[in-house]
Amino acid sequence: MADNDRANTNSNANAPMQQPDSRSIWDSVMASRLELAELRGMISMHFRDGEHHHPPCAAAAHLQRTMMTAAGASILALLSALGSIILELARRGS
Repeated sequence: MADNDRANTNSNANAPMQQPDSRSIWDSVMASRLELAELRGMISMHFRDGEHHHPPCAAAAHLQRTMMTAAGASILALLSALGSIILELARRGS
């Protein structure tokens, strides 16, 4: 019985995946567009001159934190790359 279960599991794992139909793709695209429009409206509302909320709502605070984290990570990567270039030039010079 256990061998039969394993055979069924293996045959299902090798079965081709079902391709999404155009309706499900369209629904996903439209849902993404709505989420982007909502995010765009939220950003424009919170960062428009004279209308910034103090303290910002939770969604704006999370977005701000994410942007600051990404900026910090990119600065660290840039510093690391510059350090690697300087060390390589120093090694080749000596």
